[in-house]
Amino acid sequence: MQNILITWITSGIWHHLAINLSNENHITWVWRREKPDIQNINYIKWNIRDLKTLHEIEKSKESYDFVIINAWVWYFDEFKNINLDQNKEIIETNLLSPILLTNILICENKIKKWIIFIWSVVWKKSMKFWASYGASKFGLRWFAMQLKNELTKLSIHIINPKIVKTEFHKNSKIEVHWKYKETSLDDILQTIVDIISQKEKRFEIDL
Repeated sequence: MQNILITWITSGIWHHLAINLSNENHITWVWRREKPDIQNINYIKWNIRDLKTLHEIEKSKESYDFVIINAWVWYFDEFKNINLDQNKEIIETNLLSPILLTNILICENKIKKWIIFIWSVVWKKSMKFWASYGASKFGLRWFAMQLKNELTKLSIHIINPKIVKTEFHKNSKIEVHWKYKETSLDDILQTIVDIISQKEKRFEIDL
């Protein structure tokens, strides 16, 4: 049984992962808001955008075999319509907070085996109305690549889903046009299971 930390679980991808991975693993998951209704999972209310929270993590004695990192905020609209506060929130949540969390976990030797970043194919596909969100994912991809080259004792992977059928776009102010095949929740889950079992060894997996 692996001890797995998953960040930013909501009702979409992360909810699906938490429920299914908890059957054979010990899951700790973090979220900055209300506690989702999932049984047999250790829940911690962490806002990893907050430096006070990050220092609390630093002092924690917990360690993890796997860390599955994701954090996202989105405002899909014309760039001119996204205000300064929204742009700041996108970058702080999607780019800065995963870097800071990973820094603490690495410095305090809290990760034993693997880091899995669940990113987005958006980092490599240029599309209208995704400017700030896409930029945050682009930056994180390069962060993960540098870690892979530096942290040779850990196995590091990136999973790039395409559009997934969740409530991700429900607050979009524009119609999102997507010409690529959708990625299923089970495809993401199976990829993580394959990484855990060491059947999947690629650094970057496009789904």
